[in-house]
Amino acid sequence: MSVEIRIPGRTIGLDRLKPGACYLTAGTDGPDLALLVVRAGRREALLLNRRSGDGDLTISSGLTTDVDVLELQGAVLVPSGAIDDIAFGPAADAPAALHLGDGSAYLSGRDESGRLATFDVVGGVASAIDPGELPHARRWRVIVPEGGGVVTVYAAEPA
Repeated sequence: MSVEIRIPGRTIGLDRLKPGACYLTAGTDGPDLALLVVRAGRREALLLNRRSGDGDLTISSGLTTDVDVLELQGAVLVPSGAIDDIAFGPAADAPAALHLGDGSAYLSGRDESGRLATFDVVGGVASAIDPGELPHARRWRVIVPEGGGVVTVYAAEPA
């Protein structure tokens, strides 16, 4: 008996995706799960399943827009585990944490130059908010609606 893993989504051109959309694309070491973000008017990808040596999420700025990707329609980033997993206070020791505040959620990533940027995960827009004092979850996951429930596409664990 074989079990087929099915990830709900649709194939679409990357240039047609709106910021805040999650998608899967071919990466150098297997599929990359990314959040399409905008910083200083430029479309970039915040790689959700890849971390730098310091544990930060990676921002990829050299997007090739004429490729097809699998859009994960309705994808949502949510904390994993119990409410006890949400920490308060400085988040400097929690790279790649999902920060929660003012009705939204934020992720920070580091670009090739080493600059840190914070993005609103719903709209994908770079934010001036300082996530350091927001409550944060080091364990979070990307879920996609499927049938009567949800499918967990990716579960992030602390570095």
